[in-house]
Amino acid sequence: MKKVCIVTRNMKAGGAERVISQLANYLVGENISCTIVTINDDETFYKLNPNVKLYAIGKKSTNKYIDKIKRYKSVREFLIKYNPDIVLALPEEIGIFVIPALLGTKIPVVVSERNNPWKMPWKKQTRLMRRIFYPYASGFIFQTEQAMSFFRKSIQKKGIVLPNPLELEKLPEIWQGERRKEIIGAGRLEKQKNFPLLIRSFAKFYKDYPDYKLIIYGEGSLREELERLAASLLPYEAFSFPGNTPNLLEEMNGASMFVLSSNYEGMPNVLIEAMALGMPVISTDCPSGGPSELIEEENGILIPVNDEEALRNAMLELVKDTNKARYIGENAIMIKDKLNAKRVCQELVDYLQLVINKES
Repeated sequence: MKKVCIVTRNMKAGGAERVISQLANYLVGENISCTIVTINDDETFYKLNPNVKLYAIGKKSTNKYIDKIKRYKSVREFLIKYNPDIVLALPEEIGIFVIPALLGTKIPVVVSERNNPWKMPWKKQTRLMRRIFYPYASGFIFQTEQAMSFFRKSIQKKGIVLPNPLELEKLPEIWQGERRKEIIGAGRLEKQKNFPLLIRSFAKFYKDYPDYKLIIYGEGSLREELERLAASLLPYEAFSFPGNTPNLLEEMNGASMFVLSSNYEGMPNVLIEAMALGMPVISTDCPSGGPSELIEEENGILIPVNDEEALRNAMLELVKDTNKARYIGENAIMIKDKLNAKRVCQELVDYLQLVINKES
């Protein structure tokens, strides 16, 4: 394998984008040429090795349907010219369109599923396209066994389950000493992440512990709505929405706990990173099973989806029982061994090579 192309939506802040940057940097470090093609022409949030090439498609028409057709026509034209050994498309919504765009080119396409396939993609038309075109893909990467189980056996046989890689060298030093009285959430400010659950549960928690502060990192379409909800339940000094930050791990490090409040997820990067920092973590036990594959009784707390009382009680438990909080954090650190980026990226590279060998 000499040339790999990764096709994605953009390289803004996000879990899939973070994984792409890790994989691309690993590939060029192994002397494998890597080009990232973005359907949009947005900025790059994550640091990339200078040897990683970027090619942005961008807007082609004011008509959204014509625009999409022309963008993927441009993807096809670029990839025929670039002639990679294999194409990795992610997230799933991108893969669904890349597969038909490359029909007849003999370029193998592997799709990386990044979310709950029962929910995503949310458009009926796109879900229909997934059913039609997925059989033409050469391979699939799933984050959890639960996500893979959604698909027919013929799809599963082409796939592999791989967790997200964790770059150990980017982690700050494990926090020593007393933790700040902060409860952290992070992610896109969208419906999937269910930050209203975190805000409402924290408001109930705050009545008992008014010296704590809720900090939610990220950007999204619900930012103003979430800020209004927080302001209606809490004094302004009790919450903060700092937006996106390239220093998220440094900002999180030393907080009392991290909370993932999502309705559904794939394999959440930020939860992995919080655990690797030794933070006590609480997460909804949401489909498609990422949190439950990461969290066991001794390294975190799982709660039912959308359960305000369960989340409030979990936060109270970690504050009241400092020994348990410390024990959970110490055990959570061991996630670093399981998800070492070099090992996970090499497994992914080995899988891509296996797909290439089968297609040749």
